[in-house]
Amino acid sequence: MRAQSKSEPWELHWKEVAVFDRNASSLGIDEFELMLSASESLAKEAAAMSKGGPVLFLCGPGNNGGDGFLASCSQTLSDSEVVVVASHEKSKTSTSARARESASSRSTIHLWPEVPNRDWSLIVDCLLGAGFSGPGTEPRGKIGEITSWVASCSSPVLSCDIPTGLGSQGAIVADRTVTFHSRKMWMSESGCGEVVVSKLPWPDSVVDCGIGDAARYPVFSKDARKGDRGRLLVIGGGPYHGAPILSGLAAARSGCDLVHVAMPSSASGRTKWPNSLIPEILTDEDYLTSESTGDIAEFLDSPRRPQAMLIGPGIGREESTVEIVKDIISMASSKEIPVVVDADAISSLPVGKWPEGLQGVATPHHGEAERWLSGTTPRKALQGSNGETAAIVVTGQRDEITGPDGRFCYATGGHPRMAVGGTGDLLAGLIGGLLAQGMAAWPASRLGCAVLREAGNRATRKTGPGLLAEDVPVHIAHTLSDWTRSA
Repeated sequence: MRAQSKSEPWELHWKEVAVFDRNASSLGIDEFELMLSASESLAKEAAAMSKGGPVLFLCGPGNNGGDGFLASCSQTLSDSEVVVVASHEKSKTSTSARARESASSRSTIHLWPEVPNRDWSLIVDCLLGAGFSGPGTEPRGKIGEITSWVASCSSPVLSCDIPTGLGSQGAIVADRTVTFHSRKMWMSESGCGEVVVSKLPWPDSVVDCGIGDAARYPVFSKDARKGDRGRLLVIGGGPYHGAPILSGLAAARSGCDLVHVAMPSSASGRTKWPNSLIPEILTDEDYLTSESTGDIAEFLDSPRRPQAMLIGPGIGREESTVEIVKDIISMASSKEIPVVVDADAISSLPVGKWPEGLQGVATPHHGEAERWLSGTTPRKALQGSNGETAAIVVTGQRDEITGPDGRFCYATGGHPRMAVGGTGDLLAGLIGGLLAQGMAAWPASRLGCAVLREAGNRATRKTGPGLLAEDVPVHIAHTLSDWTRSA
């Protein structure tokens, strides 16, 4: 397998902005300093577009508004008349509040709907940005009132990061958009105008997976019922019965509601089943063959249809097993069920390629990756996939995570004792559990790798050099609890 390196920044999902911001904070990077850098880029573009004429900044309550507050008082615009209108009385983050205070010490901040009457050379949209709930969501309340007012104006518009309401009928239509770090997904839609990418002063490690990835963990519903957090089917065992159990335990500790583990009858009979896992006894006795195709097809078509599957832990390399795994992967793909392909199931993947139409994650170690990819790279293997639907995690001392369209990052840290047998089974199960809860392949891979390394650290501190893989799952739950609570 050829070595990979980080490429140019990929098009970010909107929610990745929060991921990187929190990663930066965890690395000791001052969020206000990042806001200052972003605001200077915004002020430079505003000066170029306004050409010395009056500029109106429209600032929302979040960090996008903070960028606007700081840009409004930049020396770059010192020769222009600058007016600031805030959508709300208060800013909702400490960083944006600090930016607002800085701006208010230099000029008056007007509160919507108070807008001085001018022929504006430029309107700067700093209302919502990437903190918004997603493309196509209609701006509401005061923000909706302001976007309607902007639509009635004939002045050119500069948007900060993302035009407010992008993709909705009430969206602000920008002539130019200054976005930060890299382009965002959906910015190819009309409404952004010319897109200018401004780099942020942070190290490459900010884009590696870490605590920030917990920002994409699915939020718990207050009225949740059993099954709402997903159902995972683990298919494995035969020669080895412990591996699928470890995967199942990791999936359960990820927050997945229902975890079924399907094994041949002999392996199932050797297993001491944890109460939290649901046994599914396959027709096969010693290893997986076509005899169990009907069992699996029936499960996938039943009311217990899983939201995700994991295939491979402890499954072995019998020729008949390799063939049936191909059929199962194809079956899942046709039903649009995302799959984690792990361990010996990797040998069932087409050489050097990602299976056409498959959503999910492959988790080979370096040796398995070399046999499967046969001289190509994960990046090339994923050509044809797009967005966040697929990922390849090459595990090792430093995990290498590759997604479509140039996505690539590392997972580092952890403890050397995590080289103990069973760690790969835990990772596959953890990612499978996150997929079952609705996460896409790319964010699930990132969060899974980051959480497992931290869980390993915590387990080792408690257990010491005698750490076993089964000591780790409870720390997956503790890590997720801490990371999501502090998000």
